[in-house]
Amino acid sequence: MKIQDPEFRERLIAALADEPEFEQEARWFDGSILLQVGAEPLWLKVYRGKVIDTLEFTPVFGYTFKVSGSPQAWAMLGSGERTFTDLASAGSRYLGSIEEIEAAGGGYKPPELAIEGNGVEAGRMHLATMYLCRAFAATAVESGAVEAGVAA
Repeated sequence: MKIQDPEFRERLIAALADEPEFEQEARWFDGSILLQVGAEPLWLKVYRGKVIDTLEFTPVFGYTFKVSGSPQAWAMLGSGERTFTDLASAGSRYLGSIEEIEAAGGGYKPPELAIEGNGVEAGRMHLATMYLCRAFAATAVESGAVEAGVAA
């Protein structure tokens, strides 16, 4: 199953309905969020804490903000191997050797889940985005849209 499949979108909306924190944190939001796994987009229209529409492409009017990452990053979030904060923050706490630190420019790594677009709205929606991304990633792992256990 892919994240663009109608069945996946229904599962995601059901998972968010079971996440009262998402609704509470997004209750004053009226905008759109693009979630992207690799090159595969899923556009969500959120109004007052509920996803009221989805599209398997980015519409011409765009999105309020976007969260994108590799299938491996989403799989790590969905399996619980890493947290949203770990993946959305620059740097790394998971270096296996000194060589990795040197190869990564002194330990700096860009975020594995990149957030871009309207920074004010993305910042205001930080907790809601965390709940959304956790539900999205868990649904993606459960449905096989991303493979859990794949090394980053």
